This record gives sequence, structure tokens and C-alpha cells, in this order.
Amino acid sequence: MVSPRILHPNVQISDITRQFRDAASRLQPGRLIKDEHFTLFEAVSALEIGDPKMDSGVLGSDHDLEGDLDISTSASAEETIWLMDELMCREVAWHMGYPLSQTLFTSVHLERLLWPEPKQLSEARFDRVESSKPRPPSLISDIFQPFCIGLVKCCDLVLSTITNTHYYEEEDFATQIYNRPLLHDFPVSEVSTLLQKARMWLQASSLPPKLSDALKARLDLRYALLGLFESPSNSAGNITERLVGSIATIEQIESSAALGRPTSNEAFTLKIQRKLASNVPPRPMIAIERRKAFVFLRQLITDTLMALQLLNITSSDDLLVVYQTFMAQNPQPAVYVRALLQTFLTYNHAVLGKFAVRDFIWQDIQSLVRPTVSPLDRSTELGSTTAVSQSQLYSQLDHFISRCSQSFLDLFRTFCLNRCRVRRTLCHAVLEWDQLQADAEEIDILAQSVCQEKPVSYPPGEEITFSYSLSSWVYHHKLVQLRTIVHMGFELSIYAPHELAGMCWYLSFLSSTHLSHLERIGFFVSSQQHSQPSSPDGARATLRKLYRQFTWLKATEALAKALHCLLVVLQRHGQLANPKPAYASHRLRYELRMRPFMHLSVPEPISVGVAQELSSLQKNSDQAILQQASQLSQIARKAWEEVLKEKWRLSATQEAGDSTQTHSETMQYSTVEREWTRDVQSSMRASIGASIAISTLTKALQESRINAVKAEIPPIGHRDRWHSSWPVPKISI
Repeated sequence: MVSPRILHPNVQISDITRQFRDAASRLQPGRLIKDEHFTLFEAVSALEIGDPKMDSGVLGSDHDLEGDLDISTSASAEETIWLMDELMCREVAWHMGYPLSQTLFTSVHLERLLWPEPKQLSEARFDRVESSKPRPPSLISDIFQPFCIGLVKCCDLVLSTITNTHYYEEEDFATQIYNRPLLHDFPVSEVSTLLQKARMWLQASSLPPKLSDALKARLDLRYALLGLFESPSNSAGNITERLVGSIATIEQIESSAALGRPTSNEAFTLKIQRKLASNVPPRPMIAIERRKAFVFLRQLITDTLMALQLLNITSSDDLLVVYQTFMAQNPQPAVYVRALLQTFLTYNHAVLGKFAVRDFIWQDIQSLVRPTVSPLDRSTELGSTTAVSQSQLYSQLDHFISRCSQSFLDLFRTFCLNRCRVRRTLCHAVLEWDQLQADAEEIDILAQSVCQEKPVSYPPGEEITFSYSLSSWVYHHKLVQLRTIVHMGFELSIYAPHELAGMCWYLSFLSSTHLSHLERIGFFVSSQQHSQPSSPDGARATLRKLYRQFTWLKATEALAKALHCLLVVLQRHGQLANPKPAYASHRLRYELRMRPFMHLSVPEPISVGVAQELSSLQKNSDQAILQQASQLSQIARKAWEEVLKEKWRLSATQEAGDSTQTHSETMQYSTVEREWTRDVQSSMRASIGASIAISTLTKALQESRINAVKAEIPPIGHRDRWHSSWPVPKISI
């Protein structure tokens, strides 16, 4: 046996290899030796101990952790500015999804502030050593320390908002706080008082005006963020003023960032990771560039304040447009903003803080299909049916609204997820709406009997049928989700180039189906208006709403058909061809792409043979197809122009004649208005781009130069990609 080696006076290491081999040789082959307290986690950890790449606690013999974390020295105003800006950059990195262990928790000052955990706010300070002597005034203790406390409290408020909503930690945000509560138990008012005292200290100081103003701007921004994150709804009344003030403060901070100077002592270190309660290996520090951090912070404040405008919306249709448009910005709003929009759905236990969920859903149903019976007004006479039948109908209506309330609100929540998750979630949600449609049809059948509804011939001259109001409402929202799934498939580049023609054909099929459905709804609303003229204003509002949606769908259908025709001709001549790998087939790929739609009852799934026959246009010549595509692209462009003439809000048409609006009212929804207008204009450009591509291809066919044609689909973000949801090919000869 090797004699023990002495590495330290109190540590001896002995080689037990021989004893271990002797003991192991006595074991029977296959016998498992396992300590019930020595789990897989401990086993893997034992392998990683001492590995600098995997063990955050490993240090060289010459490293002294506590000695390196010295913050007792004072800092100049320039160094304080630099520290504030560095923390802000790491705060932005945390908002972007990086964990605290790589961002804010690499700060020596924040570590001293948060650990050991302060029991009172007065204990949250850099110097935890009790002293009978009063502390001398300094920028670190009187300015930087309150700033850090305000920053940590802002992070706590953001974290509380996000964790109470639906998010994906692996994709969106890291919520781990490593056993460091972010001053959660201390009220915001106390932290705000500290920031105000720090600002007063600056005003009384003898610092040069330039440095003093730079420090004041950073304290003012922290104070504004603290108030914004604490109760965003309190800022809804003066959005424009708050936005202008906050942006001006950020610009002042950005212009004074050059005054900062790095500290001589190490202010940020990875050594703090070894003190955090974490089971992940060491990871590098993340600090966003100053320029990118200021851009992100400016956008975060802008989106947060603009999101508060949602609280003034009075229509479910307008609210859905806002959620779709606001969340489709590029880049997408920060996770906090998306979480904030989710909280508005349950704000003060009501939608937008003013609509009960039951009323909110029925308002949407009433505005679209105008059913003959309302669960909110049970005083209406329902014909000569018995009270028992009426009670049964109202009971089923209540049950239906309760059941669809979660699905309807989840439709809004879904658009607050990251873009990939939006599509994935919608693929699952349409199955729920398919079942809701079946349940709604049963209630419609009961309502026909109880209300003694008279059937109407639809289409005129054909068989008589009933309105099926509730199931029509469900079907409408289901079709909206189906079209969104296809559009997002284009946006996320899910479909291969040779699959685009088939998906454009299916998008046109969904749009045509939706158009027919809206025509049916409009027919029964008009019939009801003539038979029951008691509420002509409501019926006219519904017809106006249907017309707006009809115009949008007409533009979508025409452009989808035009692109389908164009892509079919390109594929006939070897462009965007199927690579035909040995392990795949057309049937398998079709089943894969159509998986979200194959298990629906309505619209009925389309078999691969029927889809191939309808989408290939085999019976049409190239010239006929391109001529039809040219006409469709012109129809699409005119339809998008008609859409653009309308405001994004349905209620805006009612306010168009109001000339007494104030400046603040005209500023309402500016972000949504801009993004919605940009989206429609991009769709118009896609229609024009399709017309140009069709003309180029037609000319090549006429001149017998089709073999010289080259076609490509510009990627997302390219200047030639007119719209992310419309794959218009770029054709060159």
C-alpha cells in the first residue's frame, strides 16, 4: 500500500485501490451494489466534481473568493454611472431570457445586497457589518445602493407578473432565483422612498452638473419603471405624457453613457455562481451591448404603455385584432409585455377589468350571429313552450358559455406566446373548438324547438334549414384559427418550397369555406331583421361586421388562389421541384402537413387523392392558369385596398363623424394602427409582387424562354419578401 501523502496539515489522502479491487472480486457477476441514498444525481455530480467545465465550485489553490469580492472602497461618479449602466445591460439580458446566474447575479454588489436574505429593508445594504459610527456619505451607499434596491424590486415585480401567466421557461424566460428572494416581502412604497431620498441627496451634493444630471436620469428612470411595473393600469390615463417622459429620460441616459468609467475593483464575477443554489454547470456572463440594451429598454416601455390602451377597448372583435396585431410585431414584444396582456383577461376578475367573462362571450356571439334567445335576458317570451323546456334551454346555454369561456379566453392568451408556440397551440385548440361545435349544434336543435324557429330556404330555392346560431359562431372562430395555422406555417418557414402550392390551395379552400359560412350567417341575420324588426340597429351592425370580414377573406382567397396558380406553373417547368427522397412519399408528407386538419369533423378532411387532383390543375393549360392568376392578383389588390380604407376597429366607423376628439384620443392605439396598416400594405405589396411574377412568367412562356426562368422564395426578413405570411416567388430570366 502506498504511504499517505500529506497535502494539508489536517488532510491525508490514502490510495485504497488494492482494497477496492479485493472487495469487488468477491462479488458475483451481475450483482448490483447501490446505496438507496446515492441517487443518479449524486452519481453524476461525483463524476463532475473538480471539473472546471462542470463544477462551478472548483477554484485553484490561490483563489480567495471572499477576498476578491471587496466592495468596501468608494467609487467616483463616473464609476457609479458605469456600474448603473452595466446592471441595466444585464437586466435587459434577463428580460431577453437569460438566467439571473449569468446576468444580474454576477454582480458583487447585488450579492451583498441579497445574501444573507434581509429581514428588513434597512438590512439590504452593501456593508452588513454593524458599526456604532455613522457611515460617511458616499455615492455607493447613498446613490448606487438605492438604485440597486429599486432594480431588484423591478425584477421582482416583473417576475411576479410573468409567473402568474402562461409562458415557456425553456423558450421565453428563466424564472430561477437561486434561493435569493428579490426583496419580495418589501412594499414598493418603501423602495420608492429610498429612490426619492437618493435624488434629494444628489440635489444637495456638489457634483458637477453633468455628472449629477446623469445620475438623476438613472434614478428617475428606475423610479418610473418601479411605478409602471407595480400597477400598470394606474398609468393608463396619461399614456402619452408618460411615454414621452420615459423616452426622453432614456435618451438622456444614452447620451451620458460615455461619462462612465469601469471600476478598478472586480464588480462582476462568475465566482458568485458557486454560492448559488443551482445544479447547472458554470456558464458565461451575459451582458447586452449598450446600444442594443437602450433600444430594447425603449421598446419595452413603449410596448408596456401602449398595451395599456387595451383597457379602453369595448368590443371583443377589436380586442382580438389587437392581440393578433400587437403580438405579431417584429421583433415580438418582450415576455413581460406578453404576460401583461394575459393579465388583462382576468384583471380585477373580469376581462379588461370591466366585462364579466359570461357577458364578454355573449357579446361576441350576439354581435356575429344574433341568436333568438339570450341567457342574459330571461324575460323574453319564447313562444308557447312549457316553462320546463325553457328552463332546460337556459340551463344548457349557461353550461355552454361556461364550457367555452376557457377556450375563448385561451384564444387571446395563445397570441401572447412566442410565434412558434402560437401555431402549435392553435393546432391543439381547433380540436377543442371542433367538439364545442358539436355541443353547440345540440343546443341549437333544442332552441329551434323551444323558440319555435321557422326554417328558411337556403340557398334561396333550395331545401329549408335553420340558422344554427351558436354552432355558426363556433365554426367561424374555428375557421379563423385554421387559416392562422396555415399563414403561420408560411411565416415560420415550416413548408418546403415544393409544398407551397398545395398549402396555398388549401388556404384558398379554407377562405372559400369561410366566405360561404359568412354568407350563410348574413342571410339568416337579414331574414331575422325582416321578421323581427325590433332591433334594426343591432342587425345593421352585425351585417357591417360581416361585410368587413367578408372583404378581408375575399382578399385572402384571391391572393391564395393567384399564388397557387403561379406556383403550379413553376413546378410544371422544374422550378421548386420535389427532391423526392427515398425515405419519403407524397402521401406521407401530405399526412404530415395536414395533421392539424385531419381529425376535424367540419370542414371534412380531404384525402390525398382528391387534394392532388384539385391542386394540380391538370386539366388547365399554362396560359389559362396564368391568365386566371393575373385576374385573381388584381382582385386581391383591389380587395386589400378596400380593407385598408376601413379602420382596424369596428367601433371606429361609429366614431368617424365625431370631430370633438382630443389630441390624446387621436393618439389612442397608435401602435396597433401602425402595425395593422403596415400588415395590410404588405399584403397589397405581395399582391403587386405576385402580379409582376405572373407577368414575367407569362412573357417567358410567350417567348419560349421558360427554360431560362429561375424562381426562388425570398426568406423571411429579405427585402423581396413582401409579407411573412405570403410566399411570393421572385422570378428572373
